[in-house]
Amino acid sequence: MKKNQILVILTLIATFVSCTKKTTNKIVEDKLNFLLEQKNYFQLQDELFKNLNELSDDRILYYNVFINKAFGQWEKSNHEIEILLNKHKQALNDSLTVKLLDVQASNYLFLYEYKKATKIYNDILTTYKKVLDSADLENYKNTKNLFGTFSDVNQQKMHKAKDVTLKSYRNKFNHLMIPVKVDTVNEDFIFDTGANLSTISESQAKKMKLKLFEQIVDIGSSTQKDVQSKLALADSLYVGDILFENVLFIVMPDSQLTFPQINYAIKGIIGFPVINQLDEVHLHKDGKIFIPGAALKKTEKNMFFEGLNPVVRLFSKSDTLLFTFDTGAKNTELSFKYYKDHKLDVEKKGIMQTNQRGGAGGKVEVKEYMLSNFPIQIGQHKTSLDKIPVTLEEYDFNKYFDGNLGQDVFLKFDTLIISFKNMNIDFK
Repeated sequence: MKKNQILVILTLIATFVSCTKKTTNKIVEDKLNFLLEQKNYFQLQDELFKNLNELSDDRILYYNVFINKAFGQWEKSNHEIEILLNKHKQALNDSLTVKLLDVQASNYLFLYEYKKATKIYNDILTTYKKVLDSADLENYKNTKNLFGTFSDVNQQKMHKAKDVTLKSYRNKFNHLMIPVKVDTVNEDFIFDTGANLSTISESQAKKMKLKLFEQIVDIGSSTQKDVQSKLALADSLYVGDILFENVLFIVMPDSQLTFPQINYAIKGIIGFPVINQLDEVHLHKDGKIFIPGAALKKTEKNMFFEGLNPVVRLFSKSDTLLFTFDTGAKNTELSFKYYKDHKLDVEKKGIMQTNQRGGAGGKVEVKEYMLSNFPIQIGQHKTSLDKIPVTLEEYDFNKYFDGNLGQDVFLKFDTLIISFKNMNIDFK
């Protein structure tokens, strides 16, 4: 074969390869970036699936990293991050790399691998400091200090071999209380999916002889006030008959968990990292909690994670809404985002009032609108709330979402089923 014929064939092959290599449609990419920025992972997943032919391989991987993290596929998400960092590094600038590393660290926290998460946070602070603003810088420093304290702690483990029914109940403040035991000390703690980390009062931590760390960290609260807190570790903790090993606690001053005006003191809160490891919980209206040995199979996903917050998809009339999900909140409320999206309707139908918002960190007064007869549908189950407040304050934990789902919705049904394994909530 002549030399010029070989060159022609090679040119044709190169042209064919370049033509078949997928490029990214900028319009599609912008839409997906917007959905990612707004934390709308249901719609992001749908739009990604519809537009696979409009995206390069590295962009498909990039969006899947966030989708898999949101739906609890943390190991898969980290595998995709490794592919991007090792095989598609040229497609990533420093800002995108930081976003991927942040997800990777968060995935390791879900997997209770604190040393790996701390190493990544340290890499972000040392290698990519120039692309961080002052707020991000302080947040990463605080997060690194928090989990760096536990970097030599083994992964949290749960020992559950059969169905378990907890001797739980609702106290006079409607908090769901569960029995816990450390060593020989028994106490009732609040069961709260809205608590990002388990929390304990300083006096109770000493009573239970938890291992205390002197590291001080700033912990956000529902009142937006940062509370300086210490940290502690329970080598073993029983929730009913279920044994957990290596459970992390935020240690708060007794004064922050005491409400003398109503003669109430919170001893401790079992938060999301423990509850999530149960895989599935059935919360009954009478206060009983049932935990199956194996999660029931569900096909429909209507929940995802944003950070350590569960977020639920629900419907109200023609609206599809996303609500953070908090078993510790007495009342459901609509967010400042909802107010901005429905401003005219809220101001026309709502009644302005002043209310007190309280939580770990104290109470503050807030202004809000009160709406009446608000319809809600979750899965196939419909109900309505006689009253629902619309807050005029923006809170970090749900700034991208339409509200926070509380007990006033859950208690309209006999049983609330939360399946973290299937990313689904349902009712009976």
